[in-house]
Amino acid sequence: MFREAVDHFWPRGYPVKLIQVAGTSGKGSTCQFIQSGLQEYGRAGCYVKPHLFDYSERFVIGGKQASHDEILSVWSEAVRPYCIRNAVRGEAWEIDHPEASLLIAMSLFERHELEWAAIETGIGGRYDPVSTLDVVATVLTNVGRDHEDVLGSEHWQRALEKSGICRQGVPLVVGDRDRRTLEVVSHVARDVGAPIHVVGPRDASELKEALSSARTKESGLMLGSRHQLQNASVAATTIRLLVKEADARALALRFMETKFVGRFWKVEEGVYADVAHNPSKTQALAEEAEQRFPRQKKVFVIGISGRRSPVDIVEPFEAQARAVVVTSAGYKGQDPNKVYVALRERYPSLPIHLEPDPRATLKVAKNLRRGKETIVFTGSTYMIDQALNPDDRLRHLNAVYGWRNARLTQRAQSAGSG
Repeated sequence: MFREAVDHFWPRGYPVKLIQVAGTSGKGSTCQFIQSGLQEYGRAGCYVKPHLFDYSERFVIGGKQASHDEILSVWSEAVRPYCIRNAVRGEAWEIDHPEASLLIAMSLFERHELEWAAIETGIGGRYDPVSTLDVVATVLTNVGRDHEDVLGSEHWQRALEKSGICRQGVPLVVGDRDRRTLEVVSHVARDVGAPIHVVGPRDASELKEALSSARTKESGLMLGSRHQLQNASVAATTIRLLVKEADARALALRFMETKFVGRFWKVEEGVYADVAHNPSKTQALAEEAEQRFPRQKKVFVIGISGRRSPVDIVEPFEAQARAVVVTSAGYKGQDPNKVYVALRERYPSLPIHLEPDPRATLKVAKNLRRGKETIVFTGSTYMIDQALNPDDRLRHLNAVYGWRNARLTQRAQSAGSG
C-alpha cells in the first residue's frame, strides 16, 4: 500500500538518498547526528518521531525545523488529495497518520532538493512503511525492551523484527554488540545479502578523541553521555560508508552543535526533560543524569504510557532519586493511581508522591528537592507535553489526539442505529 503511494508521487524514483534507522532507543538522536554530519558533504535532513510539543519538530531540513506553512502546503496540495482519493476506494486503501506524515517528510525533502535524509523507523522494522523504501543504508541502534506485546517477549523475537530492515546489497550498521542481537542480525543479513558493519569500542574511542581535540564550547551538546557517544559513533560509521572522504574532526564539529528537542532538554535552571519512555531509554537517561550531576539526588517526575511496566521504567532511577512524582501521561497514559500503587509496593523506602495534574508537578517537584538538586521530567512524551508545553491550544490538541475521528465514528454509529 505505502509503496504504491511512493510510486504515485515519484514514478521515476525518489530523488533523495535515504538512510533508515531502527532500534529500541537512540533512533531519533542517531538520525539527528546523521543529518548533521552529512551536511558537511551536501544538503541533508531527517524525519523523527514522535514530536514533543509541535508536529513540525518531526521534519528537520538542514538542521532546522520545517515551517508550519511548508508542512500545510505539502499536505493541502499533494498528500491530502491523495489520501481522499484512496479513502474513496475503501478501507483497505486508506493512508494512516504515520504513512501520511512520512509522505509529507519525503515531499519536504524533495522540495528542498536534499541529497540525503535519515528516517526514523516506528515499532520494529520489518513491517514499518519505511522498510518499503529504497535506501542507501540501514541502521540498527540496539535491541532492548519495548513493545514486547507486539514484537515478542523474547530478545531474539525483537531482534528478528528489527533486522527486517535489511536489504540485499545495502550496508547495515549495527550499534548493538549484545551477543544475542548479533547472532540473529548476522544470520538475517547473511540470508538477505546485506553487508554488516558492527560499531565497536574502537569507533567510539576514535570519535571521543576527535571530539576532545575539536571541542570549543560546551553549551547545547548532546554528547554528554556514553549513550549519546554511542549514537554519534553509529552515525559516524554510517556517514563514512556513504562518504569516503568523511573526516573525523569535521564530523565531530558537526556533532557538537547537534541539538534535539526532548533529549536532556534544559527547561530552566535545575529542571530537565527527556522523552525516555521504556526501560532501555530510562537506563541510558539514568547514566547521563548521574554523569552530569554526580553524587546528587534528583526528583523524577514520571508519567507512563502504553502497556509499559512502571516498575521497570523507574528502576534505573532508584539509586539517585530523592523522590518520584507520579502523574498522568495524557494520551495513551496509564492510570496514575495504579502507577502510584505499583511503585509504592515495589519501592517502599522511596518517597513517591501522586499528583494527577501534570501542570502542577513542577511546583510539587520544586517543593520536594533540597537546595539546587535537579528535577527530571521523563517516562512519557505525552506527559512532558502536558506538563511543560507553553502553548495552551497545542497542549489541548495533543492531549486529545484523534478526537475528530472518534467523534465522527460515534456520530456514524448513532446514525446507523437510528
